[in-house]
Amino acid sequence: MPISKAGIWTNRGFTFLELAVVLLILGLVAAFAIPTLRGFWSSDLNLTTRHLVRTVYFLADRAAATKRIYRLNYDLNQHEYWATVRSGEGDFVPVDSTVMKQVVLPDRIRFTDVVTLHQGKVSEGQAYTDFYPVGRVDKTTLHLIDKDERNLTLIINPVTGRVKVYEGYQEEVSNEGL
Repeated sequence: MPISKAGIWTNRGFTFLELAVVLLILGLVAAFAIPTLRGFWSSDLNLTTRHLVRTVYFLADRAAATKRIYRLNYDLNQHEYWATVRSGEGDFVPVDSTVMKQVVLPDRIRFTDVVTLHQGKVSEGQAYTDFYPVGRVDKTTLHLIDKDERNLTLIINPVTGRVKVYEGYQEEVSNEGL
C-alpha cells in the first residue's frame, strides 16, 4: 500500500531501525507504567485506610457534638463497615444515610481482625467501636490486608480518638500516647 510523505506517494515501508526505535520507546514506557499500575492497586489499601481514619475522626467529633453514643460497626464476613447511633430506647440505629453511608471494602481489601477491649479479638462475624459523648473511644486495633498480602494496623487511641497507622500486622504496639 502506498505511503504518503508530505504529499508524495511511495511504496517504501518502515526500516528496521525505525521499528527498533519504536519498540525501544514502548519498552521504556512499559517499564515505567507497570510498577505504577502495581502501585495503583496497592493504593486501594491506602485509600481505604484514609477513609476509615476520617470516619473514626468524624464519629468521635459527632459523638462529642451531639452528646450521643455512636458506634462504628465492622462486618468481617461481608467486608464492610457502617455507623450507628444509640436511640432514646437504647438500641443502635443506622446513622442518616445523608451523613454517612455503609461502606463496602474494595474487592482487594479485607479486614483480618478487629481487637477491642470489650470483645477481644474478632476474626469473623461482627465487631464494633463505641464513641462516647465525653470524647472517649473504645480502644480498637484494626488489621487490614490486601490481595498482595500487604498488612496495615490501625490503632484508635481511647483518650484522643486519634488513629495511628502502622505498616505490617502489629499484635500490640507499645502504649506510646495511649
